[in-house]
Amino acid sequence: MAAFQLFLVTLGKTTPILLACMGGMISELAGVINFALEAMMLTGAFLAVWLAFVSGSPWLGLMGGALGGMLIGLMHSLACLKFRTNQIVSSIALNLLAAGATGVLLNQIFGVYGTSPSVAKLPTLRQCISESLPFVDNGPAWTSGEISILAPLAIALSLLTMAFFRWSVWGLRIKACGENPLAAKAAGLPVTLMRSLVVLTGGALAGMGGAYLSIGELSAFVEHMTQGRGYLAIAALILGRWKPLGILLAALLFGFSEAFSEWLAVSWANLPHQFFLALPYLVCLAVLTLQIGKTRPPSSLGRL
Repeated sequence: MAAFQLFLVTLGKTTPILLACMGGMISELAGVINFALEAMMLTGAFLAVWLAFVSGSPWLGLMGGALGGMLIGLMHSLACLKFRTNQIVSSIALNLLAAGATGVLLNQIFGVYGTSPSVAKLPTLRQCISESLPFVDNGPAWTSGEISILAPLAIALSLLTMAFFRWSVWGLRIKACGENPLAAKAAGLPVTLMRSLVVLTGGALAGMGGAYLSIGELSAFVEHMTQGRGYLAIAALILGRWKPLGILLAALLFGFSEAFSEWLAVSWANLPHQFFLALPYLVCLAVLTLQIGKTRPPSSLGRL
């Protein structure tokens, strides 16, 4: 049972990284560098709590999270595709903007510093199963655990994304925009419009990853609550070689390292907790070091 609980925690820790990573993947497959995943997640986490607080509905809060990510995606696409700014500089600027703006808005809207008032959380997987199938309320072990319903939805979204890019015509067209935009434009594809829409869609996914942190795991917004998960998502994107299946496995690796670090922190409580907090990032550095020279991004990534 301990192994099963570790699996559930791993799935929960993987969810925000996976959603953000999928958002970054579709953007970069279209040829737009998106290092603003941290900003998308942080803004999504804040707007999810804000909308859940105003409406009382966590599902509207989830929509707010997606809109928050899309807002950052809109700003990024305007800066990069319309005004032709450097895509990495735009990403870093948006990350800094989101970190400061969410703290200011937290104080201006809720009148507090650090942590927002509590709001309604997204239902857990067990709650959804119990409501749909009352006879398994206290049934098999697979219904146990307090994992958010967004966790299995994130896995399903990653599988749908995998199928979209593997078998759909539009998936191939998006990849064409990232591999050879001039050829795609010659074939009649609206490359700039497609790239803009893809960045917005990626922002929505990353924003949902942020919403998971604020109304899936917790029921409040905490300043800087993403704690670098947007950068872990970028690392998973590189480790997964811009392929949906590889990204899913990479996100699971980072999710497991985060879950395992929490287990170690409980088991070895006499050791400094800062070491365990750093474990996922040490794993990230280690695997990326091993991947130096072995990954190939889309051919026209970052070229307009």
